[in-house]
Amino acid sequence: MNLYIIAPENRVSGGPELAHQLCNAVNHLSDIKAQMCYVTTVKPYRLAVDIPAPAPYEIYSTTHVTDISMVNNEESIVVVPEGLTPSMQMIPRAKKILWWMSVDNYIKSTYEGNLQYIKENTYLHLFQSYYSIDYVNKKMPGVDGLFLSDYINEAHGKFIYPAEFRHNIALYNPAKGYDDLKPLIEKADWLDWVPLANMEVERVVLMMQAGKIYVDFGEHPGKDRIPREAASNGCVVITNRKGSAAFEKDVPIPEQFKFEDPASSLDEIDKLMHKICDNFKDYQDMFAGYRDFIKKEKEEFDKDVIKLVEYLKKQ
Repeated sequence: MNLYIIAPENRVSGGPELAHQLCNAVNHLSDIKAQMCYVTTVKPYRLAVDIPAPAPYEIYSTTHVTDISMVNNEESIVVVPEGLTPSMQMIPRAKKILWWMSVDNYIKSTYEGNLQYIKENTYLHLFQSYYSIDYVNKKMPGVDGLFLSDYINEAHGKFIYPAEFRHNIALYNPAKGYDDLKPLIEKADWLDWVPLANMEVERVVLMMQAGKIYVDFGEHPGKDRIPREAASNGCVVITNRKGSAAFEKDVPIPEQFKFEDPASSLDEIDKLMHKICDNFKDYQDMFAGYRDFIKKEKEEFDKDVIKLVEYLKKQ
C-alpha cells in the first residue's frame, strides 16, 4: 500500500500545509510510505509534477512522486483535498479519499456540480471540521468518514507577551471578509488596525504578541488557522457565525465574542473592543480554554492519523 497526498504546486496556505502535515505524520507514525503528489493549478492540468515542497513546508521532510503511473494503480490510495476534486478523474484506478478542508471553497469552485461523481468514486471521506461533517451528511448521507482535523504551526503559542505591555492593536486577515469588516475599522478608528498580509511566520507571531484583538468576519470555510494562531499568542478573538464559526466544537470561544450580523452590531462590537482594551487581562483569561484546546490539537491529530492508518489496513 502506498499513500499519496495531493496538493497544488507552489501554494502556501492552510490546506497545503495540512497536506504536508499528514504526509509527515503517516511516515513517522506508521509503516506506510506516504508521499506528496503536486498538481498544476492552470490548464492543462498535470498530476505528479516534479517540483520541490514550498520552503515553509520543508520542516515536514516530505518527498514527492513524479510518475503518475505510480499514483494511478490499484495499490495506491490517494488523499484529495476538496478543492482539487477534478484531479480525481486523472487517477481512475486508485482508491480515492476526499479530505474536506474547506467546504465554502469547494462550493464556489465547483458549484457542487460533481457531487454525484464524488459519492460514487470516493473510498473514504475525511473531515477537517464539524462544519464539513454537517455539510457532507446533508449532501451525501451515509458515506463512510473519519474526523481528521489539523494543528497550527508550532511557532505559535510558545510564549505569551505580558498583557500590560500590549498595545491597542486589532489584527485582521485582509484576504477574507474585508467588506464586512471595513465599517467596523472606520468606526473603531481609535484602534491601530493591522492587516496580516505579506508577513513571514515570525513577523505574524510578533504582531499577534503585540496586539490585543483579532477580528474575523470571513466565511470560515473550515476550522480556520489564523483565529487559532491569534488566540494561542494571547489575543482575544471576535468572529461572525458563518461556516465553522457557527459550530462550537470548531470555534469554542465564549458566545459573547460571536456576532450573527456584524453590520447591525457595530456599536455593540465597538463597546466590546473598548472593554477588551481597557481590561485586557480579564478578557484574555476568558480564552484560556480555547488556548488549551489549541495546544492539544497536535496530539489529537496524531491520534486521528493512527485511526486512519488502522482503517486503511483493515480494508
